[in-house]
Amino acid sequence: MDAGCLALLLVTSWKLLHGLERGVDLSMWDEADYLRRGLTLSWSHLPAAEWGPLYSLWYTALSRLWPEPVALHSANFQVLCVLTSVGAYVFMRRMGARPLLALLGTAVYLLSAAPHVLPRPTLLALLVLELALVVASFLESWEEFWAVIAGGLLVASFARPEFFLAFLLASALCLGWLVRAAVRERHTGRGRRAAVAAGFALGVVLLLQGLGNPFGDTKNRRFYAFCQHFAYQHVRHNPGPVDPWNQCPQVIRSVFGEVDSVGAALRANPEAFLWHVGINVKAFADASLALFTPGPGGLSVTWGPWDPARAERVLLLAALGALGAGLLWRWRRWRAALAEPRLQRMLWVLAVVEVPTLLSALLLMPRKHYLIIQGVFVLALLMLLGSQVDAAAPRRVRGAVGGLLALGLALLTPNLAERLSTGAGGTPSRRIHLQRVRAIEALGLVERLPPGERLPLLEAEGGYDAYLGPRSYYPVLHYTPGVSFEGLLREHKVAAILLTDALRRHPRFQDDPLFHSFEANPEDFGFTLLPLSASGEALALRSPGHVEPSRAGLERR
Repeated sequence: MDAGCLALLLVTSWKLLHGLERGVDLSMWDEADYLRRGLTLSWSHLPAAEWGPLYSLWYTALSRLWPEPVALHSANFQVLCVLTSVGAYVFMRRMGARPLLALLGTAVYLLSAAPHVLPRPTLLALLVLELALVVASFLESWEEFWAVIAGGLLVASFARPEFFLAFLLASALCLGWLVRAAVRERHTGRGRRAAVAAGFALGVVLLLQGLGNPFGDTKNRRFYAFCQHFAYQHVRHNPGPVDPWNQCPQVIRSVFGEVDSVGAALRANPEAFLWHVGINVKAFADASLALFTPGPGGLSVTWGPWDPARAERVLLLAALGALGAGLLWRWRRWRAALAEPRLQRMLWVLAVVEVPTLLSALLLMPRKHYLIIQGVFVLALLMLLGSQVDAAAPRRVRGAVGGLLALGLALLTPNLAERLSTGAGGTPSRRIHLQRVRAIEALGLVERLPPGERLPLLEAEGGYDAYLGPRSYYPVLHYTPGVSFEGLLREHKVAAILLTDALRRHPRFQDDPLFHSFEANPEDFGFTLLPLSASGEALALRSPGHVEPSRAGLERR
């Protein structure tokens, strides 16, 4: 039964994800940053622990198989989708879910919007926790169980730093169970308990020494995350010419004054702080549901044509709703079901994981990538509870439902590339970022660069250098605080500027007379304009006599 379910999952995943590079555009900003760090690790340093070094290391490993950045981007998405789906099924089965319900829970996840949320380090953290739950499911003692779960949370925190708090809670539970066992079993099991404690402590020390402390916050990342998300909420309710993601300190100073921590912001203006938290509280439930109700590629269950993809999503949610209704109908059996040890363990794990999830969602914003792990674990809990409460369902009924589920997954699963490659009304969609990357590659600029030199690229979308190749390009941040357009050209020796509507509309440039002069006569600044598309997009390239590529310490292999 399990082999058949796993085979069906793999077939469903292949049908959903094959040919993905034909329909999915490139991911910019955070995802591009992780990819860039992964590709540059061979000649640069590992990112600080609070910046998700595990995800960059993951990209480095995948780049051995897919060295071309665009192909690496698509392969990463496909591999993480498949592995987290298989991992979800296996850990649900190991924690006590019946095959049919484990398959249902996994299908609801795989064919929802959850795996497609950007950025994707949360998917890697989910995979780590799934593996930890599978390993821990083989251990009978609570102290060993919590040692493995805490270790998994520590590893996951190098992809999602907020889970370091969950690691601390799980470590406390592990220590509590070790002390409890030592008091109750003074003369037995000493060697085993000592081995568990020593192995756990050694593993923690090695990881922290090797990768750093994810909660160290050496770059003040936590406050900057609060700064960005508060600024975003503030600008939504008080529109103005401010880019909340890149100019958030301006908003923070106007509301809280000169503060540099979340606690200082709370003390400086409790009313504004609580207003921000209140908005997040109201949005939390809707954001959690919105992660799993839509299907892949923005598929809606409430509007749009009745194609097979929409029918499949409706049927999956209907099956999930029927399970929930059945659980409510048999609520008197919950007490006995909750006494089952594996279900109790799942409840505890969900509670531990929920602490950093809620803090991130309420203090920052209930963004979808904060809620993925919570959602998968809630699905798992429903499947485990359903397996206990409905264990007496007739075999014929289970067989018929399982057959319908398998048939639906095999016949109705859409191909994501086909859905995304067609826009509204059946017109082809533009993969804008990929088209720009290919257009710049066609100019052959890399072949003109002297060995060991990189081209400083100024652009507003955040990440083109990563996909063009970080051995040949490096980014110049258009939002560098306190630096004018002239300063960017001079101090960063900008050799290429990607002129798009995003750059033209950016608050830093839209009212800058010097930038407008540059657009009108780039030759006066020593640049040549190379058109990229019919819509006015172009690459301004410093003329050959003025090219001053920056040596950024790049060491050739």
